[in-house]
Amino acid sequence: MPVTVITRTNPERRWVVEEYHKALKTGCAIEDLQFTAVERLQPAIALISAVALTLLNLRDASRRPDATTRRADTLLGPEYIEALSIWRHGKPCIDWTIHDFFFALARLGGHQNRKGDHRPGWIILWRGWTKLQDKVDGYLAARRKKCGQT
Repeated sequence: MPVTVITRTNPERRWVVEEYHKALKTGCAIEDLQFTAVERLQPAIALISAVALTLLNLRDASRRPDATTRRADTLLGPEYIEALSIWRHGKPCIDWTIHDFFFALARLGGHQNRKGDHRPGWIILWRGWTKLQDKVDGYLAARRKKCGQT
């Protein structure tokens, strides 16, 4: 498989890589992990990298012209959409768009979504994702059948 070299001739690829690293470093503070052994650090980096990629894809999709019409379930699992929409509106909204999900996630992370506010940054998105993950865990636990029930 050919390797793409990032040079001045193809800077459009460089920006994606830089944004990915910014998501890792700024959003989740990957440099602050305090593991002392490589075998402990590698799984943590792998997990955080998957989340960073999800957030990068979500952020980029939210900037596209079709963000207000493209369904969020093209990028995210239904449990994430349902848990976030229940938090935001008190009921599950499975037909949310990328735009709806992105700004609700930012709101969960502390973004005010006021007219003059800038778009949410990596720290806000990571805060929202961390809180959302707790909500998804609770949502899935509540949906499971209780011990002894059928």
